[in-house]
Amino acid sequence: MGFLYFPYSGLVNAIAAFAIGFFVLSKNTRSPINKAFALFTISITIWAFNYFIWLMSTDYSTALFYIRVTMIGAILIPVAFLHFVLQFINKKRNLASFTTTAMAAIFIIFSFSPDYIQKVESRLFFPFWPVPGWIFHFMLAYFVIVLLYAHALLWKAWKQEDGAKKDRAKFILFGIMTGFIGGCTNYFLWYNISIPPYLNILVSGFVVFVAYAIIRHQLLDIEVIIKKTLIFASLFIIVFGVFVGITLLTQEILAGGRLLGLAISSLIIIFTVRPLESVLIRVTDKYLFQKKYDYKHLIKEFMDELKVMVLNANDIAQSTIDFINTSVRPISSAIFMHNKFTGQYDLIASSEFKDRNFRMPDSSNLIRVLAGKVKALKIDNGEIPQQERTRFTKEGIEMIIPLLVHKELIGFLCLGNKKSDEDYTEDDVDALSGLSGALAISLNNAQLFDERADAEKRALIGTIAAGINHEIGNPLNIITIKLGTLQMLAKEGLLANKSKEQIIYDVSEISKVCLDSAERIAEITKQISEFAKPDKKLILDKVSVNEVVDETIAFLKSGMILNTEKIEKRIMCEPLYAMVDRGQLKQILFNLIKNASHAIDKEKGRIVVSIDHNGSDEIAIKIIDNGRGMPKEIMDKAFSLFFTTKEPGEGTGLGLALVKIMTERNGGRINVESQVGKGTVFTLVFKGGNIKEADNG
Repeated sequence: MGFLYFPYSGLVNAIAAFAIGFFVLSKNTRSPINKAFALFTISITIWAFNYFIWLMSTDYSTALFYIRVTMIGAILIPVAFLHFVLQFINKKRNLASFTTTAMAAIFIIFSFSPDYIQKVESRLFFPFWPVPGWIFHFMLAYFVIVLLYAHALLWKAWKQEDGAKKDRAKFILFGIMTGFIGGCTNYFLWYNISIPPYLNILVSGFVVFVAYAIIRHQLLDIEVIIKKTLIFASLFIIVFGVFVGITLLTQEILAGGRLLGLAISSLIIIFTVRPLESVLIRVTDKYLFQKKYDYKHLIKEFMDELKVMVLNANDIAQSTIDFINTSVRPISSAIFMHNKFTGQYDLIASSEFKDRNFRMPDSSNLIRVLAGKVKALKIDNGEIPQQERTRFTKEGIEMIIPLLVHKELIGFLCLGNKKSDEDYTEDDVDALSGLSGALAISLNNAQLFDERADAEKRALIGTIAAGINHEIGNPLNIITIKLGTLQMLAKEGLLANKSKEQIIYDVSEISKVCLDSAERIAEITKQISEFAKPDKKLILDKVSVNEVVDETIAFLKSGMILNTEKIEKRIMCEPLYAMVDRGQLKQILFNLIKNASHAIDKEKGRIVVSIDHNGSDEIAIKIIDNGRGMPKEIMDKAFSLFFTTKEPGEGTGLGLALVKIMTERNGGRINVESQVGKGTVFTLVFKGGNIKEADNG
């Protein structure tokens, strides 16, 4: 009876590996990580299924043949797993990967040689156990070394990553340890160590851990399929265990009790299979596929995400959709926001929402219903008109949550059924209603932010345009006057009395003045173009702080925003670099220096830009002015959004708020010190160091 456990453990391993590998591959046959995982599970299936046949064999030749086929699977497992790990951590195939592939091919060539497996013989209660040849020892070393190498790669990823990536690596590591321990117990008897492979069944745990890491942390999107597969596999294993266990037990206790055992096990299965299935569904939903959360935790996570977000309604909405997809796990989701100009609610972010042109006029009955609601509204609610209900049902939407600010409906959040097949509970509705409140405020602030930012941009463009007109106007006037004078002299015939040499000299002098003026215009336009060039995305790199400060000051001068004679640059040490986005550092410095220019006296005011070390791996940029300063109550609110001390229409309160947001997005921090009547110091701190040392390193 005890012997049957070992071959059937192999069969369970084979079924688990094949089923999960098949579903992963069928979901997306083009995905490299899907294909790598499928190859890995195929190698386990080859090993595990032939392991079952080998141990069930009744004659010498059959057992010897199938143990050799079994070991082909064992040879493939390390190389297939290493390939999967490299895909998992987004690392290209390296020399170790190619080397292990070549070694696997060599071992497979010799897999049917007596030098690999000499023979099979009786050991413990196994009638046919393999005796290793000299090549087998090298294969086993290869097996262990490759798995340890893959383990080291995952360990490094686990230590370096954070968030979801760290969790994924953690579960893969658990899988390695589980499967490695289980699989290695097969090798004791190869060396006459009397320890049977009782833990062989843990190889199934290995596959489950790896699959869980893929599914739970969004490497794949096959939650429902895998959930049903796990439930089926669990039911199969339990039913099979009950059937075999009771049958064998009654056969041992009662002579000829096989029929009685079959009857008892059948009755137990009939009365327990449905309750057991329900328990398995609840367990998989609770611990694998439905992340449980509470109201406070959900809101806190969302607000933490919001802190580092660009204050743009579309970005906030898409980040919220991504957040909901990882926590609530709906099949589809969407956020609509009111457009004041069109009088419609437009789709601004979505997931698995097919109709990208879906709009809802603010005169619709649905909007009227939502405007009077505080909590979520089920789509099958009788208050929603049939036509509108049908439109949302086609998109898989089950629930609509209003986004209200001061009882005004600024938008609404739509959610489909959960991927776990669970219904939305009261706790879910409470948490999502709280989340919708935070989302509504954030979207409303973003809308106000955009409106005020537009006003500030228009004012700044006007200032810069006036400055550019002055800066470019002067050299243009010089060119116009010089060329006009030359044309007038030629027209009046005044050049006729001059010698050829004198005319050439006069034209040369006029050309030189015009060329200098044209170069001045070109330099101004280049400075403005470089400064205003939009950044497509945040790119952190080693940026020369010296150069960025010079570019910013040149732009301030070109735009007539500030007389650069009032700015002093102090380099306290060798040229330094900061690990920042170049464009955003220019924006930060521009806002701070412009802000300082508003605080200083027109006659005696001075601004100092100081660059210095702030420790071994940090640099500090200080913007120091001798202006009017700020009292503590003003200084404490300096970085608050929309806070300004200027007269209405003169300031929006966005400049310093934007500076703080951009500084933190670049991994830096900002501090302000001020004294009334003496001036203000803004200190920026970024990761960085000495340019020469960095280049030498």
